[in-house]
Amino acid sequence: MLQSLSQGILTSRGSGPVPCQGYSPGPPRTRIKDCPIKLYFVIDTSESIALQEAPISILVDKVKNFTKIFAQKLDNEVYWDQVSFNWSIGGLHFSQKQVFYSSFTTRENFIENVNKIDYLGRGTYTDCALKNMTYKMTHQNLKENETALFSVVITDGYVTGSPCGGIKEMAEKARDQGIHLFSVAASKIIDKLGMREIASSPIDVYRDDYIAVDTCYEEKCLNIPGMPGPKGFDGSKGRKGDSGIPGPKGEKGRQGDPGIEGRIGPLGKKVC
Repeated sequence: MLQSLSQGILTSRGSGPVPCQGYSPGPPRTRIKDCPIKLYFVIDTSESIALQEAPISILVDKVKNFTKIFAQKLDNEVYWDQVSFNWSIGGLHFSQKQVFYSSFTTRENFIENVNKIDYLGRGTYTDCALKNMTYKMTHQNLKENETALFSVVITDGYVTGSPCGGIKEMAEKARDQGIHLFSVAASKIIDKLGMREIASSPIDVYRDDYIAVDTCYEEKCLNIPGMPGPKGFDGSKGRKGDSGIPGPKGEKGRQGDPGIEGRIGPLGKKVC
């Protein structure tokens, strides 16, 4: 996906300003073109995301990890000796409300700010998240054709309401402001139409079945303790045990009582 993002920055065409205009593959030029990039992560932390795995919110934690790994790869560097990328990254997460967890900042600060994201739960108003993202990316004065605007929207495509006009309308308004939208599935459980409505054209660049967490599901047995069973029948009498080993020698007993006096013997003969 990072490679597609780079190519999108360099070659994308749309209704808004063309980012990094003047780039073309070929021999290095004598002058390197500066390409400031504003990248905004929009992360769904609603109930439909959080309840896909147990324990609750574990998928949100995995998406946070994906976001940090993604951001870590965004280096300020010179591309093909022609274009100098300079990243500024921010983001919000959402359910029925939006929480701005990071203003535009450096890669290192943004990665630290991702740790602030917590599971919100409840419903999913993706259109309002897109509306607030568009405002955050465009409310400051930007010099035309100098700043590339990109957003990575991580969601499942499902919504529970559209109080801000709907995904399609808000995505189109974002594109009208020159924002190029990548649509990334949080997991394999998605609404394909919702995901496609977010993505910019061409779809094979901005959607292309991107997935943040490739989750494998297993069916597990549900173990519930039952009622105690009836008492069993008495068992048969056990066999006689083996003879034990001889015990140790006992202590010496006390002295016995004196015996009774014996009878008197016969009178002896006189000896001359």
